[in-house]
Amino acid sequence: MPDRKSLNDKETVLYAFDKSAKEQVRLSETIYLGRPYLDFRVFARKQDGEYIPTKKGITLSRDLFALIKQALDKIN
Repeated sequence: MPDRKSLNDKETVLYAFDKSAKEQVRLSETIYLGRPYLDFRVFARKQDGEYIPTKKGITLSRDLFALIKQALDKIN
């Protein structure tokens, strides 16, 4: 099985905010297998203060994100 990190060429956190005292939500831009994605993910704080990713989240292609942004703009 290939090392998962080796498939992810680049990850940049674009925005983060605390969901609670123990969780943080992050929006990251990722290049995976040469294609750009946006990842919305909940991170949990460990005892030592380090954050680790959870399964709670969604990863979207840049193309799909543009459509979702259009839909969200109609809500306001």
